[in-house]
Amino acid sequence: MLTLGFQLAIFFQFKTTAMTLFLIYLFFRKLNKLSLVALLKKIAGHSNLPVLIFFAGLIVLLLLIPVFSKSQSSTLNYKIVQGGEKIGWLQLEKNIIGNKTNLELISELSTRFVFLVEVFAKETSVFENGQLLYSSQFRKTNGTVKVDKQTSRVADKYVVTNDGDKQYLSIPVVATNLLSLYFQEPTGITTVYCDKYGCFVKISRADDGGHKIVFPDGNSNTFYYHRGICTKIRISHTFYTAEIIKTS
Repeated sequence: MLTLGFQLAIFFQFKTTAMTLFLIYLFFRKLNKLSLVALLKKIAGHSNLPVLIFFAGLIVLLLLIPVFSKSQSSTLNYKIVQGGEKIGWLQLEKNIIGNKTNLELISELSTRFVFLVEVFAKETSVFENGQLLYSSQFRKTNGTVKVDKQTSRVADKYVVTNDGDKQYLSIPVVATNLLSLYFQEPTGITTVYCDKYGCFVKISRADDGGHKIVFPDGNSNTFYYHRGICTKIRISHTFYTAEIIKTS
């Protein structure tokens, strides 16, 4: 399934393609004094069906070639492990279309503390020219929505919408957030934007070579990499520890 950002890119590409076709039509009409239908009939062999097929094929060709020739996509899969047992999974998709990068995370886990806990989470981020334009966080626990937050770049500020309430953040332009750390090792940077808390958090180098991030609540995540891709995350929480381990 195409992500929302990928669908929007195709939509805008379609608008550009349609304009290109219209300009081509105007050129040929002026050159040959032919109507669009007459021009296409002449090309397609004076038959209505071939005209439609030719026209549809031309649109599809002009629409898809520029989009997919400039797009790159990759997928990362992880398992969530606690106490040596797999309790869930996590998948990330990255789509690059022109100067836009779309990230999407989907995760599910099921574990038991005092009672059964089932969590579904989805996060998205959209970057353009290296700047965060939009991000969202959604989480359900045992069927109840616990988090539904969006962050948008409006003019020179970020606006956070949380359960309908808006908050304006006076922070620098975000170039890297936590979601992007799955695909990019934080080499040469000392802070990263945390969408959950709406602020930048510090990155420090752990003794074992990992990149440790301590959140405002005192909990921490430590990221480990191989060739720039995150292979493991060690989660240290007040009440539990867990690991997110790359599987493919």
